[in-house]
Order: sequence, then C-alpha cells, then structure tokens
Amino acid sequence: MSEILEKHIDKLGTVLLLFKANPPKAARELEAEKSALEADQAGADEITAAALYNSLATIRTCPEQIRPTGQLIAAISDARDELRIINEM
Repeated sequence: MSEILEKHIDKLGTVLLLFKANPPKAARELEAEKSALEADQAGADEITAAALYNSLATIRTCPEQIRPTGQLIAAISDARDELRIINEM
C-alpha cells in the first residue's frame, strides 16, 4: 500500500513543480498520472483503492486540466495531501 501511495504522492509533486516551469509538459504528466491513479485502483486493497479514487476525483473536479489555474493547483495539492494522510495512517 505504502509504495503505491508514495509513487503517486511523488508524481503529483512533480506535476505541481512542472506547472511552474513547463505547463504543457505538466499537462501531459497530469494526464498520465490520472491514468495511473485509475489503473492502480484495480489491484489495490480497499483503503488504497478508495484513496486513489478520491484523489483522482479531487483532480477531476477542476474543469481546467491543462493550464495552471489556482483551482487546478489547489485540486492537485489537495489530492496529494489526501494520499499523504492515508499513507501516514
């Protein structure tokens, strides 16, 4: 469980940094991360799957998924924080 969550925590952190330096690349990385979050739900235990689902849903609440708007950055940060909290439990 912890390895999967750590992987996604790190990736979301990278996406946040990329949005400051290279928004087009960040948008591509975010799309890949959303796919990875969805794919990892399938083989995960119940708690991990729920955490991944909730993080993905948090990111998808933002209508803008390409440009680094405040809402998108906040959604990614919130999703990352949710994963951290579950990982610490």
